[in-house]
Amino acid sequence: MGNSEEFNLFLKYSKEIGSDATMVHAAGGNTSIKLDDTMWVKASGKWLMNAQKEELMVPVSISKIKTYLENNNFSESDLQRSIVLPLSPKGLRPSVEAPIHAVLDFKFVFHTHDININALAVQINSRQIFEKVLFGLNWKFVPYVKPGIELSRQLLAIKSDTDNIFILENHGLVICGHNLNEIKKLIEEVRLRLKTKINKPLIIEPEYLINSKINLKNSGYSFCKDKLINNLAFYQPWIQKLSKGVALPDFLIFLGPNFVVLNHNDKDLFDKLKKLSDVSLPFNSCVILIDKGILIRNDALKGTLEIARSAYDLMCRIPDTADLKYLNEKQTGELINWEAEHYRQQLNKSNI
Repeated sequence: MGNSEEFNLFLKYSKEIGSDATMVHAAGGNTSIKLDDTMWVKASGKWLMNAQKEELMVPVSISKIKTYLENNNFSESDLQRSIVLPLSPKGLRPSVEAPIHAVLDFKFVFHTHDININALAVQINSRQIFEKVLFGLNWKFVPYVKPGIELSRQLLAIKSDTDNIFILENHGLVICGHNLNEIKKLIEEVRLRLKTKINKPLIIEPEYLINSKINLKNSGYSFCKDKLINNLAFYQPWIQKLSKGVALPDFLIFLGPNFVVLNHNDKDLFDKLKKLSDVSLPFNSCVILIDKGILIRNDALKGTLEIARSAYDLMCRIPDTADLKYLNEKQTGELINWEAEHYRQQLNKSNI
């Protein structure tokens, strides 16, 4: 497959998608191509933007995955047993989303965490909005369920043969097609329809606030140097939304269940930060220091800044008055304690 023109075009478009921060962030998102019973799907923990310069596609048996799905005990270890070993690069696992790709009977499947889609998909009662905006397209709305095996079963239960667009509540977008041109046109059509009409002005903080004299040495944190990310610490509606909970799986896996909010006038600020930095990742990866900036843990996962930037992009697209649908305690627990996510975190465990 590595010498196939079609496969190389697939890698090229996967790279383009992975390099667009409005569609994919860090190690999120995945793509696949099917050839007979073999499906090449992005490896867990890998970054799509590297699709043309490193091995990151894993071949799996579609029929094996579908057979495993008939078993209520289907697990990630079964998913690994579906790998076509003679063709597979060593040391890679297929994405936990591979079953989603396998059950959708199209040659190409592209799954993104599109910021324009998620700006609506995290809002309460978003289905009604999508029904109006996507009218006339072959699409389905999928209420939030744990990514991977559970989500693939949900798709099996609701999809028709013609459905080629799936809106995943609190998660993202899945686009299917029999050729890459079809995929590209659908993605462009959906993004155009969902493109936000909210032109909220950027809130750029004064430069001197970022160069604060607050001494963070040995606290486990440093001031973020990204101006846009730092805007999150200066606008109360955003602070309230980000501190209340987590609305997207990738936010949880890279940033923790919520942004911790602290005041720079706290006399015990240093002690609080030290305690926060002692908790295991991804908890407390980002701290909002009100009217000063965002603090990033020194040992934060690779990709933390990319996900924090997507949090800013998301907030810019959500009306201040909108009510968000946060993942509940059970849902966050499923992800935090998921071995598959521990594996992905381990692959991205390096200082930012």
